[in-house]
Amino acid sequence: MECVVTGARGFVGRGLLPVLAAAGHVGIATGRAVPTDLPAGWRGATRGDCLRQAPSPLPDAVIHLEVEQTVPKPSAADPGAVDRVNVGGTRAWLDWAAEHGVRCFVFISSIQAAVPASARGTEESPLSSAATYGGSKARAEAEVRAWAESGAGRCAVILRPAAVYGPDPASNLLPFARRVIAGRRSLVGAGATPRSVVSRTNLTAAIAFALAAPKAGCAIYQVSDPQPTTVVDLATMIAELAHAPPPRSIPRWLAACATPIGDLVGMVTGRELPLSSARLTALQSASHFPSDRLVAAGFVHPQSTREGLAEMLAWMARPAQATVSKPPLQG
Repeated sequence: MECVVTGARGFVGRGLLPVLAAAGHVGIATGRAVPTDLPAGWRGATRGDCLRQAPSPLPDAVIHLEVEQTVPKPSAADPGAVDRVNVGGTRAWLDWAAEHGVRCFVFISSIQAAVPASARGTEESPLSSAATYGGSKARAEAEVRAWAESGAGRCAVILRPAAVYGPDPASNLLPFARRVIAGRRSLVGAGATPRSVVSRTNLTAAIAFALAAPKAGCAIYQVSDPQPTTVVDLATMIAELAHAPPPRSIPRWLAACATPIGDLVGMVTGRELPLSSARLTALQSASHFPSDRLVAAGFVHPQSTREGLAEMLAWMARPAQATVSKPPLQG
């Protein structure tokens, strides 16, 4: 299949292209700058050049990874800071697909598009309308659904991945893993809060699966690792795999007392400390988004969470990674 992959220079894109190439797919990899080190059968182009030109040959599918996450607290009155890329950019690629007769569009959304729930989230969970990253992804999903419904034979697949981790400096779990391995307090209370995560290997396999048998209309799938986990499960697996001491915790009451200090330091320095109101809320907020619907459709996870964490830790142990700076948060 001839594909266009947007955001191909990002964390997921760098892992996806070899998977697509191995499955026999070819095409164009785009980014703000031209992607390099591409597998055989793939050619690079800037985002702007690709949008301005008629593709040759015509692609069968667009896989839209392009994302903006650098504005963590946009104004409630002006969500444009995140919407310009996450909604406007998605609309631009949908228009491009319509103009050139592309029938398949795979959109990588986020579980943050759904309103946080205290229990198990599903593909039917209410969507966020907030001026946040998750809200922008929800609004982009609406654009994708409208595109699929407005043209005969169009196929759209929306994938909502959990927090993505893997062997890369942009991995979501990297800062958490470093705290566990260093023996620093990484849990609040018992750490029993459900936490859905997905390895990059599982996510890229899900994207390839979405391309294998497209159906007309719009399908939505949550994507997470096969086993349900909690924060303490993740910390324990990391400690065991790294031969580190058992994970340490801080009492909830002490964490609540310490967060105002973290908030104040963050306001002064512009850096979010390991313990702040936002991080405490995230640690204590349930995140359980199983990929049951995707599995029922025939998807088989290539990796367990333990295997994915082992892959990430093996990468972290390489000498070249000792100087890697803390990665940005990913959705």
